[in-house]
Amino acid sequence: MKPNDTILSEIMALRHTLHEIPELSGHETKTMETLKTFLRTHTTCSIHEHNGWFYARRDIAPDLPTIAFRADTDAIVCAADGQPYHGCGHDGHAAALAGLAYLTESADSKPNCNLLFLFQPAEETGEGAKLCCSIFERESVSAICGCHTIPGFPHGTVLLRDDVFACASRGMVLRFTGRQSHAAYPETGYNPASVIAALTTELDTLTQKTEANGHGMVLTTVVGMQVGGRNFGVSPGEGTLCLTVRAHYESDLEQLTAAITERANTLCCSHGITLDTSYLDVFPDTVNDPTLVSLLRQKLVAASIPHMSLAEPMRWSEDFGHYCRHVPGLFFGIGTGEHAPALHTDGFAFDDTLLPRILEVWLSVIGL
Repeated sequence: MKPNDTILSEIMALRHTLHEIPELSGHETKTMETLKTFLRTHTTCSIHEHNGWFYARRDIAPDLPTIAFRADTDAIVCAADGQPYHGCGHDGHAAALAGLAYLTESADSKPNCNLLFLFQPAEETGEGAKLCCSIFERESVSAICGCHTIPGFPHGTVLLRDDVFACASRGMVLRFTGRQSHAAYPETGYNPASVIAALTTELDTLTQKTEANGHGMVLTTVVGMQVGGRNFGVSPGEGTLCLTVRAHYESDLEQLTAAITERANTLCCSHGITLDTSYLDVFPDTVNDPTLVSLLRQKLVAASIPHMSLAEPMRWSEDFGHYCRHVPGLFFGIGTGEHAPALHTDGFAFDDTLLPRILEVWLSVIGL
């Protein structure tokens, strides 16, 4: 089953509309209303609204399993002008999912499952999926499916992984508090600069040790560092180190986080500094159900859809992993081209020619 030109043009028009109203995580008001209007116009799905998110449902038969399909909806900030823009392709994901609901309204559409279309906010911050996990208490969902377009791979090729598809990661904020003093008498205070410097130089060693004793890649990136300012008469008493830690497996991420925290505490104790640690943008690893991946691979072969298996997980993170803690999950990628602009860069824009391929794969999942 494939969308005809008329339906496809309407789905593309929806994508263009969403592209013109980018909204940051947790503020996707216009986006959600636009999607609901499209669904009410083109489908008979029941729409279930919640605080900042919604899902649409189409029941086929009470004895069939219910499969959920998820799309993210939020935008990111453009480095060039500081304004929201769809630099991760979520406008395309959302339009494709609304288009899937539209396609299944066809008279010759006979899905082998009940269908649930989940439109999720705040993927970029890792907060949205956690809100939407309440869906598993409301609905008898048997499995959930999602996707992402990915630059650097052949255009239109479906990207599969039997295990971890995307890394676990978290933002780690370490706040160091000592005691401010006059810059002429630094020995009378506790300046956290030496602690931050020492910890920063040891991060590579801590990371390498964790990876050597773990199950896959681990990585630490310094994303921010601050101690004092341009007041040359003051030896500062406070400082902050911001890190992004990530790993193929969440268990390794936990070990790395613990190792960094332990070493930071040791350094603080020897320098009269106190430490406060907090976390932001926390993402679990996105772990595919191998049976679902195997079934999809078989369908792709039967339909002669180009596909390939990824040698290792994607380094970026996806809060889709929260769903995989509740039900079997299937997350796949679609290549945008070996030389296409990277995600989260000002040159990135969703490629409309990939909409038919996303729909083709999702339709194969539900047996159409």
